[in-house]
Amino acid sequence: MAFLVFAAMPSLGAGQVPSPPLPRPNPSAQTEQEGVAEPESHPFGEETEPEPADEEALAECEAELRKLGGTFERLPLIDGEGACGMAAPYRLDAVGRGVRLEPASQVTCETALAFARWVNKVVVPASDVLGVDTRLSAVLHGSTYICRKRNNQAAGKISEHAFGTAIDILSFEFDGRDPITVVPRTGDGNLKESFQRAVRGGACLYFTTVLGPGSDEFHNNHLHLDILQRRRGYRLCQ
Repeated sequence: MAFLVFAAMPSLGAGQVPSPPLPRPNPSAQTEQEGVAEPESHPFGEETEPEPADEEALAECEAELRKLGGTFERLPLIDGEGACGMAAPYRLDAVGRGVRLEPASQVTCETALAFARWVNKVVVPASDVLGVDTRLSAVLHGSTYICRKRNNQAAGKISEHAFGTAIDILSFEFDGRDPITVVPRTGDGNLKESFQRAVRGGACLYFTTVLGPGSDEFHNNHLHLDILQRRRGYRLCQ
C-alpha cells in the first residue's frame, strides 16, 4: 500500500496568504546584469606587432628601385589594429621616366618594386603606342595601405591592403592626350580598350593578383594589384 508524504507547511494566521516561491537564479541573466559579456574576436585578427624588417632584403629592394628610376622615402613603422600594419612602409613618388604615383602611397618595398617593374616594362611601352607625342606622366591610385576587410565588407578575410601589399589603380595620365580611366571597356573596340587590356594583362607578370572591370561588382572602376603569395605560386588574373 502506497503512502503519500507531505512536507510540513508553516501555519498561517487568519487572513494570511502564502508567499509565492522565490524564482531560481538565472546565471545568464546575472551575467548580463553585471555587464559581463562573452569575449568577441577582433575583426582584424589577433593584436600583433609587424614582424621586424629584413634590412638586408630592404637594401637590395631599394637598390633595384633606384635602377628603375624610382624615387621614394622610407616611412615609420605602422602598427594598425589587429594584424594590420607594416614594419617598413614606403612612399613611392615616381618611377622610370619621371612617372609619378599619386596621391601619396604607403606600400611595402616589394610592392613598390613590382609596381615600378610593371610601369617600366608594360605601361610605358603601351603608352608609347598611343601616339608619338604622348608620354605617360602619372598613375593615379585609389588606395594603398588601409586596415580593412576584402572589398570593404564587414565580414570575411583581411585585405592585402591591410599589409601594404596591394594598390588600386584608377587612371593613367599623359602629356599629349587625355587621361585613360579604368572602366568597363569590353567591346569598345578602340585604342583605350586595347591599352587597358594590355596593361592589365601585363600586370600578371609582376603581381600575383590582378582584378578589374568584369571580375566582380567590387572592381569595375579600378585595377586591384597585389603580391599575395599562394601555394604552388598560383596567380589570380581576372
